[in-house]
Amino acid sequence: MPYALWRYHAGVMTVSSASVRGTARPRPAFRISYASFESRVVAGTLDMLVLFIIASLLVVAGSLVVLISSDFERTEASDTAINIFWGSVGAIAPAFLLYFFISLAWKGQTVGAAVMALMVIRSDGRPLGVLGSVARVIGQLIYVLIIGGGVIVAFAVRQSTVEAGIAVGAAFLLVAAGFIMAAFDPHRRTLHDRIAGTVVVRIE
Repeated sequence: MPYALWRYHAGVMTVSSASVRGTARPRPAFRISYASFESRVVAGTLDMLVLFIIASLLVVAGSLVVLISSDFERTEASDTAINIFWGSVGAIAPAFLLYFFISLAWKGQTVGAAVMALMVIRSDGRPLGVLGSVARVIGQLIYVLIIGGGVIVAFAVRQSTVEAGIAVGAAFLLVAAGFIMAAFDPHRRTLHDRIAGTVVVRIE
């Protein structure tokens, strides 16, 4: 059964395959380089578009249920229809998480990564797999926690508009810094890459 041998040289990962029994000759190595910051930005933008479509479909589905229940606003919508609408809205966040988890666990690629010929792997070169995908999603949740913390602090100091604005602004700056650090990291890792122990590479 073949397995991959991964080697790192000057920012380039070299991959070759061999047989566990040693009976097959190793296939020629091929090179996978770290994804550039620019390509990751484009891939992330495409993923944001996919997430927007997912959220829109859920909201539209819930809204249609309300419209049909109210006979297109001729009567009051039923409580069940209203609950379905808010259930659809509440499903947006879990749907986002499932999008990243399923995409990464299946192929190590989201839609944006696939378009840009990028792949997420573990830092040791192994495929991401289910556990690696869970770690990656958990790493991405750090941004939600940072923004949530900023909002909580802003609410606590809501009497002062300036202080509340600073709290929210600082949270967004920290999130931005978590992504921008990939431009300066030799392995092009973001904050969530470091937390999850992953790297993003370009398939050549």
